[in-house]
Order: sequence, then structure tokens, then C-alpha cells
Amino acid sequence: MFRKMKRTMAKHSSLFFQKKFDLMYFSKIVLLIFIARKLLIPEIFAQSYPDFSCTVFDTSTSGYYFLVPIRVGSGGPVQNPTQMILDRNGNVVYTKEFASGNTGDFKLQPNGLISYSFQNKFYLMDSTFTIVDSVRIKNGFIQDGHDMQILPNGHFLLLGWENITMDLSSYAIFNNNGTVGSANATVRCGIVQEQDANKNVVFEWHSKDYFNFTEVDTMRLLNPANVDWTHFNAVELDDDGNILVSVRHFNEITKVNRSTGAVMWRLGGKMNQFTFTNDSTQFIGQHDIRRIANGNITILDNGRPGPPVHPVRAKEYSLDENNLIATLVWSHTTDSLISSEAIGNVQRLSNGNTLINYGMVDNLPQVFNVVNSAGGKVFELAFTDSLRSYRVFNYETLPWALNRPEISCVDSNGIFFLDAGSGHSSYLWSNGETTQLIQVNDTGLYSVFVPRGEGGFICSETFSVNNLSDPCNLISVLIKDNLNFENSIYPNPFTSEIYFKGNSEPEYFELLNSIGVVVWSGTELKDQDFSSLFPGMYFLKIISNKNSVIVKMLKL
Repeated sequence: MFRKMKRTMAKHSSLFFQKKFDLMYFSKIVLLIFIARKLLIPEIFAQSYPDFSCTVFDTSTSGYYFLVPIRVGSGGPVQNPTQMILDRNGNVVYTKEFASGNTGDFKLQPNGLISYSFQNKFYLMDSTFTIVDSVRIKNGFIQDGHDMQILPNGHFLLLGWENITMDLSSYAIFNNNGTVGSANATVRCGIVQEQDANKNVVFEWHSKDYFNFTEVDTMRLLNPANVDWTHFNAVELDDDGNILVSVRHFNEITKVNRSTGAVMWRLGGKMNQFTFTNDSTQFIGQHDIRRIANGNITILDNGRPGPPVHPVRAKEYSLDENNLIATLVWSHTTDSLISSEAIGNVQRLSNGNTLINYGMVDNLPQVFNVVNSAGGKVFELAFTDSLRSYRVFNYETLPWALNRPEISCVDSNGIFFLDAGSGHSSYLWSNGETTQLIQVNDTGLYSVFVPRGEGGFICSETFSVNNLSDPCNLISVLIKDNLNFENSIYPNPFTSEIYFKGNSEPEYFELLNSIGVVVWSGTELKDQDFSSLFPGMYFLKIISNKNSVIVKMLKL
């Protein structure tokens, strides 16, 4: 059984490197990483994560990706929402599966806590992935899991909604065919709420008090008796201290005065107040309004199928808020024939690259990619099944250590083992084994998952075994200037002293034990007494002219 697991896991966890001609750069080397690793022992590990592939077009990329693969709508096998953190090469660092319900907006907050929405709350985790707090909308309103921001002063910006009854019988604008609305329609109206650090409500804004019903995009009016009217999906604290709200079903970004509640301006939609420059089509069904470091705003323009097709695009606008001019200064379209039905986000990274999560798209395999300012791809991820992620985030660095399990290599009388360290309640290696120590029988890349936090699992760095005669990677293959160091070191085996015979003295020596720990170092071997060392296998690292060789030594 274990042999079968080993073959399966080795197949799915290998990294394949290929050279690819990049038309954008002409000389880029493309690192193609296929990752398709299903955890094979569910009775030990309750979590799993879906198969996916990553392509790294620029190996100088950095950071960690936060995402939650979910299935939206029907089709394909059941996939429970699963929080995932990937490193810059697409290797899984952390994963947590949710057996039921829905979770999203998995991200890092400015105060160092990790937040996510689940069961009508936003939960906050610390660096150990332990839940330390939660927050939800108050005053009897319904929680909206689309977005939550922790502000620099510790306050919380939350979205919610209220259901009100409206007489819509005078509106013949439903179902795109003139159907009349219900006299007792239930209408969902968006709310923005700010709570202080002690969860007291300090600001509340109700869309029903500022919008008229007919300002909605009539394409959203599909049920005369039950209307999702505004559909807020993002909230942002603006640089001037006021609030930006993405009103998806109005195709509008609204700026709200945080002191008075007054609407300061409306960008897009039927009540648009701006002149658009370089963008005659504006945006439709947008997601993720963000004010970025250069003072501009970014959104994901989800678009519409058409005809004509309004494609999904990442957009950056420069806003002249005095003269009400919106200038499109940058955009990226991956396919001019594809629109996005819902979800998605855009994130401008500190190095000027842009992460684009395309949301619910058909005929587009990638969930998200990272592009540079010229539109060239830097990184790309696709699930092998029709999964998407509500949002995806990249963080160049984390404000705390991940404390991943560390794999060490142990030589026991010529039999080599990999050790994941003690103190964990369970283990799952990439070859399917489930013990702290595993014997090394095959070359390849090894990694191990251990439990972390509340229901989550964290993965080690990969440990590469290239040579079964030296799994611990202690023997160097580099010999400088054709010097035969192995013939210049004697005696071997040794008892108390080691001698070096050569034309020139190396710059430095290190003596390592069988697990790679340095037990002695110095510039000369002469007159050194090693009699106190325990018998066993040692390795002498000889450094000369900034190059080195390691000689295998036996202590009697």
C-alpha cells in the first residue's frame, strides 16, 4: 500500500522545469510547476486541497498567495472551501478545509491578523492560525461576507444588508421584458457599518436613504418579488478618511462622507457624475474598489457577455475629484471575448506588478495571474477542475514567522532517515507515510504536513534527495583547481587527529556530524584534538578560494 502511495505522491509532487520562449521578453526562462497533490489518508488528515498547476514566468517573484478555491454553481465533484497559502513557486504552505458552509475574503490585515468570513462572522487568526477574535455587523442587520477592513486605528469597516418591503407594482422593468414588480417585494439594501476596537457602532450608512430604486441596472431585476438591489461587494477607507463602496448592481463606485453620510460623488452607472477619458465603455458589475499607493484606484471590471461582449478587465483610474474626471491610465485584458459573471479582485503589488483574479469565467483556465506594467505574465495559477476563488492576495513578506516544520536527515549505521521533528500530533509526508521519521528509499522531493492552529495544516520546506548514497546532501561534488583533497586528508578513519597535506593550506575547515551539525571549525587542522568526539560518520568541509569540497570521514 505504501509503495503505491509513494509512486502516486512522487508523480504529483514533482517539479518539472521547462524552457519556454516568452514573446514579451524574448529571453525569459519559464519555470513550469505542476502541483497536483491530493492527501491520501483522510482518516488522519481531515483536510485536502484541489489539484492545480502554477506557471512561474519570472523566478525573481516573491511572497505568499492567499486564496480559497470554491465551486460556484453546479458541475464537477463536491469541493469544500479550503483556505490555502502558497509560496512564490506555488508550493502549498498552509491549508484548512471547511466541511460545510462557505468561507472567503481570506487575507492578511494591516495589524498582522489573518481574517476570513464564515457563518455570518469575520474571524481573526494570529500567526499560529489560532482564532483570537471575531466581529460581525450589529443593530440587527444581516452580515455581508464580501469584505471587512481593519483600519489603522483598530476600527472595523463592515458590510451588511437589511430587507425592506417595497411596492414595486409601478415598475414594469423586470425580467428584461417589461414584467411588473410585486406590490409587496422584498428588497435587499446595502449597509456600511463602522465599529470601534471595542465593537461599538460609531458610523452607519444605509443605501435606501440615498438611492432611488430605478438607479439599479435592470439586468439585475430577475425576480419581481425578491430583489438584490444594491449588492455591495467591497468597502475601502479612502486616503482622505471617507469611504468608497462598490455597488455592483448599480455598476457604480460611491464615495460616502464618513462624518455626515452624504454622498460625495458617484462614479459609473446611471447616476455617473464623471467624465470618462480613455474608457468609453466604463465598467459593469465591478468588484474590489481599492485606493492604491500612487493615489489612483483599481477595480475588476467584470463585464457582460453581450453582444457585444464587455470583457473582464483589470483597470486603474486616475480621479480628478474636483473636476470629476476619471482617466483610465492602465488596464489589462486577458481575452477580449470573455466576461466574468461574478467575484474576482485586483491587487497592485509594491513592485508595480498587478495580481488579477478573474472571478467566475468560462473558457478561461487560469484563476488568477500576476502581470507586470507592460502586461507580461509573471505568475499564473489554474485549478484542474472548474474552481474559482472569491479573492486572491499576494503578500511580499509576512509580519511573523510561519514556523514550518523542519526536515532533518539522520544517518543510523548507514540507513538514512528524514525526521520531521517531535511535538506534532500527526504527520503526512509527500510519499504518503505518517510517522515522524521515514526511511529514505527513493530520490525526489520530500515534504511533510503537520497540524497547525484550529483545523489547519502547515507544510515544511521541500527536502531534495538526489543521491541515495548521500541522501543528506553532505558530500560536495566541487573540487577546486583539480586538488585531490580526499588523498590529502589522513588518516581516514581517524581517532584523535586529522592531517592535511597539500601545496597550500585551505582558508577554512568545518567538521560536521552525520546530521550536518558543525562540531568544530577553524583555519588549521594542525594540533587539533578530536578524541572527545563520539565514534561515527563525520564530514570534513574544506573551503579554498571560496569553493569547497566535503570529505567523508569515519571516527573510531
